[in-house]
Amino acid sequence: MLKNFFKKLKTIHFLKIPLVLFVITSLFTLSACSPHPGAGKWKADTNNPQNISIINVLFEGNADFYVDGKEKSIRRCIWSAVAKQTMNMQCVYSEDTSKKANYQFVVTEKGHAKLSQDEQLIGLFTLQAPEKEASFW
Repeated sequence: MLKNFFKKLKTIHFLKIPLVLFVITSLFTLSACSPHPGAGKWKADTNNPQNISIINVLFEGNADFYVDGKEKSIRRCIWSAVAKQTMNMQCVYSEDTSKKANYQFVVTEKGHAKLSQDEQLIGLFTLQAPEKEASFW
């Protein structure tokens, strides 16, 4: 009787393993990351006190601030999402990496965002269309 119990247990156990593996694999596949709405290239709507003309927010968690007339970024940032439409940016000045600044970037509506520092509005930005479509071929 005990022998039959162990045979049934082994059969049930081996039947469940493939099912469990299938379910786990499916869950990981279905839970892919989607980009934050703040990811992309943003252009300033008007002049702002810090002369930031472009903010390039990368999906990987980095961002760069640019001013007109300079090819290199003036700030290098690491961002983290704090809400669905909001990201905090911790930046260093490109010319003096000991100098730091914190910003908040909020996507207000599709294609528009505002940049703030210490609860003071720095500027309004508009999302730019990609210069080149992504291609995997």
